[in-house]
Amino acid sequence: MARVTGTRQPIAIAGAGAVAQALGRLLTAGGEPVVALASRTHRHAEAAAQFIDGAGASLQVVEYADLPRLATRVLIAVSDQGIEPVAAILAAAGMTRGAALHTCGARGPEALTTLRNGGVACGMLHPLQTIASAEQGMRSFADVTFGVAGDPDAVAWAGEIVDTVTSGHGRTLQIAADRLSYYHAGAVMASNALVAALDAAVVLLAHAGIEPDAALRAIGPLARTSIDNTLRSGTAAALTGPVVRGDAATVSAHREALRDVDPTVAKLYEAAAAHLLGLARQRGLSEASVRALQEALE
Repeated sequence: MARVTGTRQPIAIAGAGAVAQALGRLLTAGGEPVVALASRTHRHAEAAAQFIDGAGASLQVVEYADLPRLATRVLIAVSDQGIEPVAAILAAAGMTRGAALHTCGARGPEALTTLRNGGVACGMLHPLQTIASAEQGMRSFADVTFGVAGDPDAVAWAGEIVDTVTSGHGRTLQIAADRLSYYHAGAVMASNALVAALDAAVVLLAHAGIEPDAALRAIGPLARTSIDNTLRSGTAAALTGPVVRGDAATVSAHREALRDVDPTVAKLYEAAAAHLLGLARQRGLSEASVRALQEALE
């Protein structure tokens, strides 16, 4: 999405977490006028402002209600539950023009309805990246994709932000507001579900007598290679293992072993195997092998 040129308008940030800090510092480093920051906790706001100031910013730490008089564009990077209350405060404080974006992937522009009703262009700007700290977020944003949704002016501003914080290397996915749950569920599967799968692997290896730290070291190269192969070749082409080979006997042995482990681990294995069976079919697995595997999984 191309950057919109013109006079840069002042930006305020609502929120003091890792996403707010990373975006604030990168926007400032990119020449955008980040002028104010507010958070529910003043101490957190001060710490976030100090981090953003590292890029040469000169921003004020204020209350949420002060933001509309300082900026016409507000980036709302708070918890999912905090979006609507913050939007209500901004609306009550007189924000009736400009644009507002929130950074939650599970909510669309409707989370900012109180601002939209007053004339503010509203939207979502969600980084498709897991962010554990501001420093890591800054590094990760270099080549990240952002999900965007909302009113045209808000989406245009979102494009400017993406272009600035990624130095022109980022990408956007414009999502229809009524499809955001699919989008966000996909993001969860690509991040949190991977953590669950790796933890399940550690649990299973523990039953084989392997300590957790050793298990993580052992599965690290395997997991990284699987991800690399998938991203390079696609999901069906990257599939290896007993399912794509049609090895029902091995899957049956796994199912037997799973009787002794946490039921959530067993269910995760079974759900994954059932889905992999569909990929194996795409690879040309015979119907006889498919039926044998289905029986092994029942």
